[in-house]
Amino acid sequence: MSAIRTHDLISYVDTDALEWEEVAPGARRKTLFKDPATGQRTLLVRWEAGFQRPDVDRHPNGEYVYILNGTFVDQNGPSGPGTYIHYGPGTEHQPSTPDGCTFLVVVPGNQPINR
Repeated sequence: MSAIRTHDLISYVDTDALEWEEVAPGARRKTLFKDPATGQRTLLVRWEAGFQRPDVDRHPNGEYVYILNGTFVDQNGPSGPGTYIHYGPGTEHQPSTPDGCTFLVVVPGNQPINR
């Protein structure tokens, strides 16, 4: 069975069947949804302990993050499992993790795919 199957306008994703893609040393992701026309995407991201984004992550149209496990740290402090973070349009951050973390990211679109 395919990891991603669609029916009409509905997509079903078996995340266990998707391979992790390394995007930087200590950072991997699984792309659950991607619309090349709008830049909208949904990602499952996993960072190893001690990872910090090497660049500033800018969100001209916002970003939604849900922490599944571990600790996600931004300029406002640490967030743990079960935390939902809404980064509004125009926000930026350079997050890190001391102990590793896995989180779901939804990017609303209309911005370049830069990670």
